[in-house]
Amino acid sequence: MTDDEYREYLSALAEKYLRVTNLGHFHGLKGELGYEIERVSSTARLAKAVEEHTGDPALVNSLASALSNTYVDSIVQAMDRSGVLAALDESPEISLGELRRSAIPDADIQFLRDAGVGSPDAEITLLVYYARKRFRDRSPEITPSEIAYRAQDELRNAANRIPQITSEKDSSSHTERKKRKLFNGIGKILAGLVTGAGNLLLATGTIMPPNPAMAYGVIGSSALAVASLGQGIGDLRGE
Repeated sequence: MTDDEYREYLSALAEKYLRVTNLGHFHGLKGELGYEIERVSSTARLAKAVEEHTGDPALVNSLASALSNTYVDSIVQAMDRSGVLAALDESPEISLGELRRSAIPDADIQFLRDAGVGSPDAEITLLVYYARKRFRDRSPEITPSEIAYRAQDELRNAANRIPQITSEKDSSSHTERKKRKLFNGIGKILAGLVTGAGNLLLATGTIMPPNPAMAYGVIGSSALAVASLGQGIGDLRGE
C-alpha cells in the first residue's frame, strides 16, 4: 500500500465514522476536553520528573496520588463518541498495521512534547513501527477501542505499584528493568491520551480551522494515540 492509498483509506474511514458534532460540551479549548489535556499533560511531566528522582519519597507519593486521582475515561469516551475508535476497530490491520508518518499531523509533535516526551519525532517513528509489528497481517487479540478503555485501570494499578517498586533497594538489572518498564508504561499511556484528546480539538477546529482535506490526519493521529496506549499497557504488564 502506497502513502497515497493509505491516506485515501483513512479519509474513507473519516467520512464513514467521524462525527465531531457528537462531542457536545467537549467542543472548545477552554471546555472540559481542553482541561483534561492540561491535567493529563501535567501528570505526564510529573511522571518524567519522578523517573529521574525515584529516591525522593515526596515526589513518588505525589505521582502515586496524582495517578490515583486521574480520571481519563472522559477522554476515551470523547474518542468513542467522535467515531475514531469505531473507525480504527473496522480494520486495525490496515489503520494501525499500515501506519506511517505521512498520515500523522505535525501538531502531534507538540502534544507529545507537552506530555513530557523529549524527542517527539523519534517517539512517533518508534510508535509507527510498534503499530505495524503488532497489528499487521494478523487479527489483534484486542481491538483498538478495548485498548483505549483499559487505560484507566492500568493507570490505577500503576499508582499502587509506584511506592513499592521505587522503594526497592536492590539495584539489580531486574529491578531497574521493572522501574524502567513502569515509568515507560505510565508515560506512554498519558502521552497517548494527550495525543488522542488534542487530535479531537484539531478535528473540531478548536485549535485551528478544520481542513476537510486533512480528515485522514484525524484517524492517523488516533491510530498513533492507540499505539502509544497499547505499548504503555504492555510495558506496565512487563510484556
